[in-house]
Amino acid sequence: MKLCTRPLTRFMPLLKVHQSSRRHATCTQIAPADHGQLDQVEVYQHQLSLVSPVDTLRYILLNDMRPLLHQMNMRAIVKEAVPPPNPAVSFPINGQMLDPNEFRRLMAIKGFTKFHRKLMKEQMLRCQNPQDIMRVVAVALQRKDTSLELAAMDLCLVRAFYRARETTTDHKIFGAINTVISRFRREGLPVTRYFLAIGIKFAARSRSLPGMKRYLKLYRELGFIMPRNLFRAIIAKFSVGNNGYGEIRNGRWSRRDLLQVLLGFDDTPPGEEHHLGLFLDRSEWTQLHGWMVVLSRCKATDELWKEWLLWLANPIRSKSGRPESANAESKLRGDYRYIEAMAEAGDTARAWTMLRDSEISFKACRTNVRRLLLRDLEHATLWDDQIPLDLLEQYDAELTKIERALGVEWIRMSEDQGYHKPTDSMQQSLEALSSPFFKLEPDYGFPYDGTPEEIKARHEQMMLHVEDMAMYMPKTMRKTTMSEYDTMS
Repeated sequence: MKLCTRPLTRFMPLLKVHQSSRRHATCTQIAPADHGQLDQVEVYQHQLSLVSPVDTLRYILLNDMRPLLHQMNMRAIVKEAVPPPNPAVSFPINGQMLDPNEFRRLMAIKGFTKFHRKLMKEQMLRCQNPQDIMRVVAVALQRKDTSLELAAMDLCLVRAFYRARETTTDHKIFGAINTVISRFRREGLPVTRYFLAIGIKFAARSRSLPGMKRYLKLYRELGFIMPRNLFRAIIAKFSVGNNGYGEIRNGRWSRRDLLQVLLGFDDTPPGEEHHLGLFLDRSEWTQLHGWMVVLSRCKATDELWKEWLLWLANPIRSKSGRPESANAESKLRGDYRYIEAMAEAGDTARAWTMLRDSEISFKACRTNVRRLLLRDLEHATLWDDQIPLDLLEQYDAELTKIERALGVEWIRMSEDQGYHKPTDSMQQSLEALSSPFFKLEPDYGFPYDGTPEEIKARHEQMMLHVEDMAMYMPKTMRKTTMSEYDTMS
């Protein structure tokens, strides 16, 4: 009886396999006659596609190089018969896209993934509008391998959509993003966090309640963690700033719709909520600051008061010490910002209560906050020597607004005498005064009360008086929502 002296290894199961699991893929050479009219190159391509890594490892362990050499010979024959495409594709020198027929022909060549990725990248770098982007996407989705490469090129798609803002509206870009994500979901392709983020941003830009609902739900279902930069960016796309730049392209949100996005959608059952408030991290100040701003613009005073009560017990505030201490910067900054947000929302009674509880003096507040608090002086919870002085300054500021609306200015001769003089813009001011949308001062960033259809009609009517209200419109060099491309298409 002979004893086996070969030591047992973890590769013994592979060595015991005397025949390949895919014998025809590595050992047997099929003659063209066995397949009738089938070309020999296609036979070799089929054999190479069936090569198993397990068989390759087995032949290496058995020190049998004949099947591997046969594979190398077949690859050489296939490489000679099917030359790779020319990687130096001659794109038009004027920055235009490659001819659609030529692009489809190059994308139809199989087996050159790296070349296809480079070709799609160069083509998307030349896209000028959503139609160009959709042509590239449509060609890439015709095959499985190019579809996977397209899904991995999320940053290229994001850059292409942002470049398209120069020629078209955010609504059309949002429609194209909807189409791409829907196709990805239907084909089972992965939707990355970066590409889903651009969908949320353009839904916010387009003032689309269904879009925000869809993508926030998808973001939560995929288990993505919303970073602080994305949270602040979404709030910024609501156009809640003091300058009104975002309103030039897309108008304003409906207050009712925006509150649904922030606090909860009406038709969402309990336990399946996916509104923006669920992504808020109250331990991070930048998110908390943006959250206060958007609640203030929506005049959600009850929610602001709840946030104030949570802030009083927030570790960010409690670890800062007393207001007089040197380490009280976070506490003073947070308390002051809540007071300002409540005053801007219009609830000055609660703002005075916050001022008393925070132990911040009235004199320490900024000028605009003091003026907001003085609108309802009957709710004052403290008295300061600065209050009588601010009342006189506020009276002077209100008179200045009226004078500017009438197109006159006060010429002071002495302490108690003077006269009004017409300004150069008096005619323009009187024309603006006759507008149905006249206001003593702009109120940028505050959503409108009404349906999106009513807001759109209001915006169209306001555009008829835009020349007469030039001094009340945001001053910026940014392009408007309409462009020459949209009027032509």
